Amino acid sequence: MGEIVTEALSVSDKWHLKSVDLISTLQHHLEPYESWVVQASVLGDNREAFTFFFPLLAGLHNELGARTLWAAILVEWSNLLLKWMFVGDRPYWWIGETSLYTDETRPQLRKFPNTCEAGPGTPSGHLMMNVAMFYVITRGISTEFIWKWKSISKCKKTVVAASLYFIYFLWIGVICISRLYIQAHFIHQNILGIFMGLVVGNFAWNSPGIVRYSKLKAVLMAAFLITSAVSIYTLLLSKGMDPLWTLPFALKHCARVEYVRVDTQPFFIMTRFTGTALGLGKKLGT
Repeated sequence: MGEIVTEALSVSDKWHLKSVDLISTLQHHLEPYESWVVQASVLGDNREAFTFFFPLLAGLHNELGARTLWAAILVEWSNLLLKWMFVGDRPYWWIGETSLYTDETRPQLRKFPNTCEAGPGTPSGHLMMNVAMFYVITRGISTEFIWKWKSISKCKKTVVAASLYFIYFLWIGVICISRLYIQAHFIHQNILGIFMGLVVGNFAWNSPGIVRYSKLKAVLMAAFLITSAVSIYTLLLSKGMDPLWTLPFALKHCARVEYVRVDTQPFFIMTRFTGTALGLGKKLGT
């Protein structure tokens, strides 16, 4: 890659360039493990919170399952609004569009089917979801199972709990690397995703009433979520901004057009978190 004079660049462009360098390094050194690295983003996909982890946890512990699902709902909602607010590019199309590279210096990085998320990149939704969801799960398992385990000593409980947290941190690290490797995110988008995930996860864990909503409260919550999202969408349109501005870039720069994912589009996401909130409220209210 040719040298680029960075002194006159904006902070965001500097982060973009550093991220591209890191992505290039990761793709070079981790190529023997590529299938595993790419698969991590598949396993950590947001939809798994709704289709796999919630049913599994609800079967083990109703309240923990409900709390985890509320965390997932709040992540989907807040991530959508934040992405509209921050208007962040993704590496896989930014590299092809930026004028910072010439045809000779433009990096040729590998793309994958799950690279092609069509929404804005800031913050990382994968990291928000995994940080928030597994924060609730880790604290829930520690509180409800490990510390109530009567047949082992306090020292052993501490070791088991610490091991669980270590696995949690390790998994978040794997997701970070995977999101960079497949060109889905820049470094700063991952960092912001981790921070916001902790905020949402902490809120979901420390809000006692969130798992005791009546049907009415759940309907009102779902109405608030969808109304706020549609209102922001309408406001952006009224200001001459296109909330779907990223879709042409995704269609242009994905390795294959059919890889562009429908479930990363705003209205699909709104339908998912609103319907889930209504369904959960009906269940909790019975």
